[in-house]
Amino acid sequence: MHSVDCDVGVAAIVRRARSILLVKEQRGKYEGRWGLPKGYVDDGELPRNAALRELKEECNVDGTVLGIQSVRERLLDGMPAIFIAYSVDIPSSAVPSPNDEVSEASFIPIEQFSELNWISDAMHAMAVNAVNSKHILSSNDYEHERGHPYVLHTLPNLRGGVR
Repeated sequence: MHSVDCDVGVAAIVRRARSILLVKEQRGKYEGRWGLPKGYVDDGELPRNAALRELKEECNVDGTVLGIQSVRERLLDGMPAIFIAYSVDIPSSAVPSPNDEVSEASFIPIEQFSELNWISDAMHAMAVNAVNSKHILSSNDYEHERGHPYVLHTLPNLRGGVR
């Protein structure tokens, strides 16, 4: 098997009705821009766990991954760069609050998306898609059965039964 270095980023998409949890970057090259709670995957970390870690770090809330909402792939200086946006559920009582990386963390209705200064067109498209689509790749965690981190993401079986 041949392996290749890869840049892997993740985001948490938390939806409430027709709103998405967004954060406003406090510093860095995206200062003042809006996007999803996001970051990079650490060595030895599953991407879905990185998305939950970033959600906790940026918004002070815990969540549960429901599945994959979007994937962006590109080449970055000749190296594959993958960005996975996970659909995440948080308790209905949870109130996101910003940490020192972001200046704001709040649910923004889709009607206000066009007014925001987005981190990227791709992130804007991911948020719009999350509001308008109910379909995600569902997550099945087989770590207990396999004895090591192992997650399978598949289209939901709409007929109800295991294949």
